Amino acid sequence: MNHKYTFLFIFLSSTISFISAQEKKDSLYYKIEEFSDKRKSTKFIHRLIFRREADSISVQSRTQKPSRVSYNGKIIRNIKIETTDPFGYQISAKNTDSKWYDRLADRVHIDSKRSTIKNYLLFKKGEEYNAQKLYESERILRDMQFVNRVNISIVDSASTKDSIDVVVKVLDSWSLKPRLRFSGSNIGAGIREDNLLGLGHEVSFLYSNDFKDKQNQVTASYMANNIFGSFINAGISGEKDYIENERITFSARRDFFSPLTRWAGGFTFEYFMRKVLMPVENSDAFPEVQIKVYNQDLWGGYQFPVFFGDKSEISRNIAVLGRFQNYQYKDNPIIDQQNFFSSYNSFLASATYIERKFDVKKDIFDYNLPEDIPYGKSFGITTGLMQRSTKTIPYAGVSTGVGSFINWGYLTAKAEYGRFFNEEKENSDSFRFEGTYFTNLHDWKFAKVRHFFSPTFAWGSELYNSSYKNRMTLSSDEEFRAFSEDFIGTKKLVLRHQMQLFVNKTWKNFHFSPYSIVALGWLSQKNQSLFKAKTNSKFGVGVLINNPYLVFNRIQLSFVYYPNVPFDNKAVYEFNDYRNSMLPINSFGTDIPHFVNFPN
Repeated sequence: MNHKYTFLFIFLSSTISFISAQEKKDSLYYKIEEFSDKRKSTKFIHRLIFRREADSISVQSRTQKPSRVSYNGKIIRNIKIETTDPFGYQISAKNTDSKWYDRLADRVHIDSKRSTIKNYLLFKKGEEYNAQKLYESERILRDMQFVNRVNISIVDSASTKDSIDVVVKVLDSWSLKPRLRFSGSNIGAGIREDNLLGLGHEVSFLYSNDFKDKQNQVTASYMANNIFGSFINAGISGEKDYIENERITFSARRDFFSPLTRWAGGFTFEYFMRKVLMPVENSDAFPEVQIKVYNQDLWGGYQFPVFFGDKSEISRNIAVLGRFQNYQYKDNPIIDQQNFFSSYNSFLASATYIERKFDVKKDIFDYNLPEDIPYGKSFGITTGLMQRSTKTIPYAGVSTGVGSFINWGYLTAKAEYGRFFNEEKENSDSFRFEGTYFTNLHDWKFAKVRHFFSPTFAWGSELYNSSYKNRMTLSSDEEFRAFSEDFIGTKKLVLRHQMQLFVNKTWKNFHFSPYSIVALGWLSQKNQSLFKAKTNSKFGVGVLINNPYLVFNRIQLSFVYYPNVPFDNKAVYEFNDYRNSMLPINSFGTDIPHFVNFPN
């Protein structure tokens, strides 16, 4: 889990300086605690900054999966849920006559409710023990923003030999997070709450100001996760940017979040109004026009297990899905003679075979935390049609993916091919390939290092340049997020390299994990050769900062520099917007049916 706290860092560094080297840290840490107890003011400060104990002591994490055979046939008699707040105090052990500073700390951070944790468990009291359900529950909880560490363990019942007790230990993350963004002349500040009222719901607000052009931008969102234990996430978001573009989105969805999931579905209702650049045939001029769009998207599906011999674990499924999308333009620009802004309907259906497993590793993207890395294989087919203007265009596509741990590290790759069956055969094909490879950890004198290499290659037909919705860009998070969505083309290539270091030594109980990123990208127009297009680049550095004795014990800082941004032809930089996990790693989850390279 990545927690992006930048405030208090200088103060914390000076405070932690009282703590000595590794072999003496425990004794001096408690001396600081004893010293802070002498005054109410220092005790209050100590209570908000320091943990009662290291996070790994509050809840021990492990990389071993639950045993598949040790408890077979036994019944789950009881499920005990133990939650610990970010300060290191078990919620059940809190004193009813707590001091004012304890009550204030509890108001600032509301602890996760036991019912919230229980709703993420895939097993129930009275069920027969299932090792996969225990692991999947732990994995799903570990992926939640409000969870720092989780451990689900078995306790043999003393009263009977045919039953067991399950203990679920969860350490909360500090969920109230400041948001800071710097990019060129833009500066933004806001707040994010990942565990509203202890329910696991997310609320976010960000206000940005362009002090050069004196313009403002506001974004806000609310997401209710896992409503009533259904694993349905529903939310609403809104945005109004510097040039009065606006967007409102309401959505609800239930994904195939686990190989054990049987059904999934969702819908999205979206309205947006924005100024965009419209390509004009036989001209390099892109006039700016304003459009209004109403988008409705509805999908659903079911997956069932496929067994080959061993039936004790479900890892292979066949998923069947359907999707309908209606994309309507209102108040089309008068100068749009080539129907660039043309409403359409699409109907798609897919069938996919998926083998999905996970291996628990450490020191991939986070320092000393268990991380669930997916691997497996998939193969799927998609068919359907697009109705645009007066034309109905049939479509068919295939996709395949593979991921595996090898002797030299980990490799995952995914390829997709699609074809529109229309009268213009040369303009009907599309293809996409992307993958990521990372090495094993290599020992240097002062650190362990891991390298990441990741390419993305895609081509599309002229259809991708004849519609605003169905166009190819470089503006995704894992590519060049500072680029305008109006920078479009029919072919693209992105090459990425990331180096992650885990420094061997700590300083004042702080552990530093620096990383660097480099990316090159090409986006070509129409019949232009890919490498004759302009070379786009991105360079960045960042660092993960960890201290197990702090409430704000995980900080991630980053700086990314874009030497030249299309249209503006100027340099742009971003501060603290890039995460070191922004790489296209295949999750081997079931994809919603889609046209290859079309934005979902």
